[in-house]
Amino acid sequence: MSDQKTKAELLSENALNTRFEDLSENNIRICKDKLLDNIGNLAGGALAFGNREVLEIIDSYQEAGEAPVFFLKGRASLGDAAMINAMSSRSNDYEPMFMNLDGVRLPSKESATLINSVLTAGAVYGFSGKDYITHEVVGEDLSVRIMAAGGRWNFDVGWDSSFTMPIYGVCAQFGRMRGLSPLQLRDAWGIAMGMVGGTMSHIFDYATSAKLGAGYNIRNADFATRLAKKGFPSLINIFEGPRNLYHQYRGMDEACQPEFLSKDLGKKYYMEESIKLFPVGSPATIVAFAGSELYGVCDPADITDIELAVPDGYIEMYYWPPYELGRDPLTHAQFSYQYALCAPLLWGAFKTSHYSEEHLRDPELLRLCSITRMIHDDTLPTDKSGGATTAFNMIRVTITTKDGKQYTANKSSSDFNMHTYPTREQLLNKYWDQIDAYGLLSHAAGEKCIELIDHLEDLSDIRELTDLLV
Repeated sequence: MSDQKTKAELLSENALNTRFEDLSENNIRICKDKLLDNIGNLAGGALAFGNREVLEIIDSYQEAGEAPVFFLKGRASLGDAAMINAMSSRSNDYEPMFMNLDGVRLPSKESATLINSVLTAGAVYGFSGKDYITHEVVGEDLSVRIMAAGGRWNFDVGWDSSFTMPIYGVCAQFGRMRGLSPLQLRDAWGIAMGMVGGTMSHIFDYATSAKLGAGYNIRNADFATRLAKKGFPSLINIFEGPRNLYHQYRGMDEACQPEFLSKDLGKKYYMEESIKLFPVGSPATIVAFAGSELYGVCDPADITDIELAVPDGYIEMYYWPPYELGRDPLTHAQFSYQYALCAPLLWGAFKTSHYSEEHLRDPELLRLCSITRMIHDDTLPTDKSGGATTAFNMIRVTITTKDGKQYTANKSSSDFNMHTYPTREQLLNKYWDQIDAYGLLSHAAGEKCIELIDHLEDLSDIRELTDLLV
């Protein structure tokens, strides 16, 4: 038998042994910024369709209410409460995404899961601000490493990485809080591997279930770690060998970039760092910019035709079909070029409130979407090597009015890079936009949240913060 430790042994030991002092100043700063961002996302997303419905089902269980459901005035078991909190944060597709792999950005979408697991647990266990930061960063680093080892999202295989991968980071977070041994944490990962699921089809069908994975990763990790603590045996090396998770969920024999599972382990902590400043899918951001630029150039009621031209090779997927109300108009709006264009064209720069039921069903909005034609124009410049979110692309929007006048806006991906870290002003503007959208948090409480997060490492009990959210 080899004396060399497996990847699972190395990862489990590092996850449980990491201390606050091991983290970099950059880790701490990003963690605090994303916590503030998450509270805004909670306030802006809690009332979205689906969240209260899940709470109603959980209430029917009459289970012990150990943990709060933020902003919705409910309580539930830790796993169930954290599930709803993560769904709320995910509801407007506004949470951070894109892991930073030594300067290379790849899609990830793990933050809504990993932040809300620790924040909700903090309301139960009352650990310190330093512990919050350490638990969150450890879970994030582990999830990033596991995702990175599997390469880019594979849309052809059909599994959604945001459903299948963050659960292992949450297991590490709960494992730290519950005093699991390295072997017990590996058991928890094995149990979790048999519980994950989630398909990209949710988004293609604009289904509310697209956000469930952000939540049930936590609910399932809660169960897996409680069971592992009892000594329940499971797979103890899910990262290597013929039955590894990459074979199961990524369609490859083994990790294609296994070095990320151990690279600078314990010395460097990877994170998801791209904090979104616009609540639309990243390929639709420049489309929303075009709509904002054309806002006010004419009376929207006079518009008779809208043309959105994109270059050949620009991302289509679920963004291309016409916007329709369907069973969940919010999910469709988040992934629609038509909505991304027409909402700011009608109401100005995109705000969280543009996802309210009133806006989603507005008759004039629906009319503008119905007259929006989407075409490919091979004269528009594009670099097909990196995809719409990383390469240079240009789109053109032309609106025509009753009197035959035309107004045009040209936008390129070079106008905006979502990987540029936001300024303090941008972070606070996004935060207050969401707080103000539905009034779920008073301004006084909102200011107190900012103050506490700014000095999070000095906070002796995280409940001083979480109590403000209930």
